[in-house]
Amino acid sequence: MNNLNKEFIDNFCIIDGKAYKLEDVEKMGIDEFSKSVHIFLHKSLFKYYPNVKKYVKEEKKYRNYSFEALTNNTVFLQDANNFDDCFDCAIDLDYNKFLYNRVHKYCEYFDIEITDNQNVNQAIYLLSKKFYEYGTPEITIANVKTFNDKLRNLYIEVFVNKVFAELIDKKDWNLAIFSAINSEYTDFCETLSKFKIACFTTSPYLNRMWSSAYAENNKGFCIEYEINLDNKENINIYNNIYPVIYSQKRNDLIQLSLNVDATPTKDDLWQIYYNGLLRKSIHWVDQNEWRLILSEGFINKNPMPFFKIKKVYLGNKMSKKERLKIIKYCREHSIEYVGMVRKLNSFDLVECSSDCYTCKIDSNHKS
Repeated sequence: MNNLNKEFIDNFCIIDGKAYKLEDVEKMGIDEFSKSVHIFLHKSLFKYYPNVKKYVKEEKKYRNYSFEALTNNTVFLQDANNFDDCFDCAIDLDYNKFLYNRVHKYCEYFDIEITDNQNVNQAIYLLSKKFYEYGTPEITIANVKTFNDKLRNLYIEVFVNKVFAELIDKKDWNLAIFSAINSEYTDFCETLSKFKIACFTTSPYLNRMWSSAYAENNKGFCIEYEINLDNKENINIYNNIYPVIYSQKRNDLIQLSLNVDATPTKDDLWQIYYNGLLRKSIHWVDQNEWRLILSEGFINKNPMPFFKIKKVYLGNKMSKKERLKIIKYCREHSIEYVGMVRKLNSFDLVECSSDCYTCKIDSNHKS
């Protein structure tokens, strides 16, 4: 059994409740993966809300973002690097490997012959001799290889100018090159984090999701969104929702540093999704999470309009005041609602009838 578990952990992942070989998923690429997961996409997605007020310092007032999400029919996309799990959306790049890849690439651009196992410090020394020989940014840029990829040419030009700018402060060519590549590393990591995410699941009955992290210990609520493709905006949302890939194995993205200066390809995007934005520890598999992922440039408003609200599930420990407030809103806007209650003979949460008076006023009511 232990050997079987180890083999599974090393080679398999869970996606939407099904097991897949990691290598098979990675080979799919973004297009095939997207096509396969959208064929039988769920008819509804669910999002849990804490329903608490938070003080907004800039506005000098309290706001209940959960209730606003309900009344505005919007979802908020948070920064990919702002999750409570330190591994979630973490895109790890080993700096030493990044430095090695970038130095070797620049030596290639400057026609400096080095071996694959060339010491980084020696390679930087040979690179610095070229900079010293050319003497100015203009002459240096004129002697670097040019490519059909305009972005790569621009990137190299920026690097050259950065080295000469750093030389003024560092007074040393080697340190100036190091500093310029350090800036590349920082910029690259920041670029990879410029994605925003909204998280959903496939059920309103998940005990863990009703916990403190998501629904304020059953005092919050859960919204069911009905997936429909009746307009262009909804189709765009639909095409950017993906299931999380749960596994215990994760990879860094160091391979991308070889082409950090090139126009991004679909393969590059898939590596960011597969190894970063969609990868989560298998310990969270019971969440069965789906994610709406958009880059900053594709978000016009945040919070953004989302699929129509179909139903609201009221937390088992929601206060009478909040319960009646949400019920009033749902009735006024013809939104179905239901209270969540504890099943007597199990640890399951179940629905109680929306017209049950006791559910409206007593959060400890049992089915």
